[in-house]
Amino acid sequence: MNKKLIIGVATVGLLLGGTTIAAANMNQDEQPIVKVEDNTNKSEVKVDKNELISASEAKEIALAEHDGFVDSVELEYEHGRAYYEVEIETEFNDDVDIYIDANTGEVLAVDEDIKREKQSRKDVMSVEKAKEIAVNELGGKVVEVDLDKDDGRYEYELELRTENGEAEITIDAVTGEILELDID
Repeated sequence: MNKKLIIGVATVGLLLGGTTIAAANMNQDEQPIVKVEDNTNKSEVKVDKNELISASEAKEIALAEHDGFVDSVELEYEHGRAYYEVEIETEFNDDVDIYIDANTGEVLAVDEDIKREKQSRKDVMSVEKAKEIAVNELGGKVVEVDLDKDDGRYEYELELRTENGEAEITIDAVTGEILELDID
């Protein structure tokens, strides 16, 4: 048992020592060689880090492309090309990934992960349609209607007088979905 333990510790020590020596011998002035695997063949690409835009420049480019807060900026290499992946969170908590060429600063792609579709004012249903939905759901008479925008979603808030008292209903102003119902 002790023999196995000693051999294991010695092996780990040699591996760590070899890695440290190899890292210490790397020359910082040399261009790094990035190995890129392709589906068809293997190739080596030399990347000059002095010609790449900085992470803060990539961040500025991404924010000019899309409003929000930067979650992360990562330098990636794929198919011999260096690029930044900038992750942005929008005011609606949507995630947007912006891919920027690390050499030129060109925006390569924008990938939006929209958690909720943004609604346009032109898509909002008429007040009459909202009243019809509310009356069909609760009965009674509509006494007040308000159109609000909450977290990027247009909503009708309606107050009704029914046989059983007052009621409030909130309806998605684009889809007609009943979001909230409060009966007093």
